Order: sequence, then structure tokens, then C-alpha cells
Amino acid sequence: MAARSSKKALDNRNARANYVLGLLGGVAVSPPLASKEAMQYYARSAAEGNPDAQYQLAKLLVEGQTLSTNNRAALKWLKKAVEKDHAASQHLLGQMYLKGQGVTRDAHRALELFRQAAISGNAEAEYDLGCALMDGTAGEPDAYQALRWFRLAGAQGHVQSQYRVGYALAHGAGCEIDLQQAATWLRKAAVNGDPKGQYEFGLLFIHPDYPKRNEEEAFRWIKLAALAGYAPAQHQLALFYQAGEGTLASYEDAFIWARRAGAQGEEKALLLLAGLYRFGAGTKANPAAAYAIASYLSTSDNPSAAALLQTLENQISSAERARVQKMLSGTKSAAELIENIAAWS
Repeated sequence: MAARSSKKALDNRNARANYVLGLLGGVAVSPPLASKEAMQYYARSAAEGNPDAQYQLAKLLVEGQTLSTNNRAALKWLKKAVEKDHAASQHLLGQMYLKGQGVTRDAHRALELFRQAAISGNAEAEYDLGCALMDGTAGEPDAYQALRWFRLAGAQGHVQSQYRVGYALAHGAGCEIDLQQAATWLRKAAVNGDPKGQYEFGLLFIHPDYPKRNEEEAFRWIKLAALAGYAPAQHQLALFYQAGEGTLASYEDAFIWARRAGAQGEEKALLLLAGLYRFGAGTKANPAAAYAIASYLSTSDNPSAAALLQTLENQISSAERARVQKMLSGTKSAAELIENIAAWS
């Protein structure tokens, strides 16, 4: 027993030694011990002025329970590392300024820090800078400059940036539309498992101007995104099944996927679901359920829902209308709406 304990202690000392050597060499390594012990080691090296340790310690502080004391401590270490032009620290400090986490929110300061880190080649900062420029977080939107930073991050393998570049090229956001180049970037994001990339890549295959039109490929990629839980893809998949596009027609499958997308609040999917209930396609006909969905959507000023609601008014009884209104009075989400409708059957 004593021998085993001695060996374990030796292994721990060796792991700690390798860990400290990694820090001294400027290499970010995973802590060999539990987080509490890791924080102690990071704190020691951070106190000695190691910017990698200062960043890792700050990251642990803000990724855990976001206590105000933790945020203040993280800010202290990040600012020390930023003084040494530590790119990852510039990025993380920028995120804290953007969120107002432990500090007064300052979007301009956040962008300044993102830009500093991005110039150093930090892909996460390049992406966040691109998002901020695209959204106009600290001024007028600048899609052209945003695309520039997305390209740089995407070239480093940043998957979300690859999607962003592909989307911009497909829709002409900050550039001329180029479906061939869009396909190149979206394929990278799709192959790397990004659901939005898979969805947009799939849509290219049914784009009227894309020379490689292929309904089966569109169905394949969009189904992958749908299986990952991406609501727009689930809605599109329901449309594919409804129309028999890229697959065999199946109202039952259309109903299943419309319900999944609708439960996430996808309004187009909810309208599709209402239509399926109305005509009994893929499910038992239930005009009251269609009426309930249309009523739910009408509160968001959806003109299609309002038109459907007017059409359905004369197709259900006053008792059913009253039942729908009672149910809707306690419904707080689309998912709850769909569950309540299912309980009627």
C-alpha cells in the first residue's frame, strides 16, 4: 500500500513538473490536477508574470460560477497579460467588456481589444470582430470588413467563420454573390459538422442559379442539420417530405419534422403544421389544432396566420374556440403549445 502511495505521489510530482515546464516554455497545456489544484498552480505562475498562466487563471475564474469576486480577479489578471500583448487575453477581456461582465459594458473597448488580438492572428478574436462589424455592435455595420476577418479566421479552420464566409458569398453580404466560392466555404463548415453550414450548403443544391443542382444532395445535408436540432433545417426537411423533393414523399415524416421545428418556435414550421392538421395530412384531421396554432401566431402580427385564422373561424364550433382560448391563456411557448395539442388526441 505504501509503495502504491509513493508511486502515485511521484506521478503527481512528475505531472506537475511537466505542467510547469510547459508554462515556462510558453505552451498552453491542460492542467494535470483537479481545477482547484490547477488554479493554485496557475496562480503561482501568474504571480510570477507568466501571461499564459494569467490568461488560463482568468479563464477558469470566468468559466466557473460567475461571482463578482471572480470577475474582478479575472479582470486583474487579464489586464496584466494584455499589457504583454497576449492575444488570447485581449480576446477574453474584449468579451467581458462586450458582455459587461465584471466591468461596465463598453462595446468600443471590446472591439479595440478584438482588433488587437485579431491582428495577432487569434481566430476567435477574428470571428468575434467580424460578428461585431457585421452587426454594427459599436457603430454602423460594415459587412465588407466583417467578411475580411471571417475569411482570415476561416482560413485557420474556424468553423463558424467558414460558415459566415459561405453565407456572405451566397447572399451577397459585403461582397458580390459567388455561389461557387460559397459552396467551397460552406462545404468546409458542413464537413466539420456545423449545422448552419450544412443547412446553407444543402440549400445551394436547390438554388436556381447553382449549376450543380441536386435534390438528393440538398436533402442529405439538410437532414444532417435537422438531426443536429437546427430548426430552419427541420422545417425545410418537412417541406422536402411534403413535396417528395430529394426523397420519397411522406406526409407522416413532414408532420414529424414540422412538429420538431415548430416546438422551437419556427413560425413557418408552425404554419405548415397547422395546414397538416387542417387537412389531416400525416396525422388525424384536427381543425381545432390548426386554429390553436393560427391563434398563437396571430399575436405576433403574422399575416399568414391571421388569414388562416379567419378561414378556420367557421370550421370549428364555439365550444372548440372557447377550449382553444382557454388553452392558449396558459401557454407560454411554442413547445408547450404543441404538447397541449398532442394531449387533445
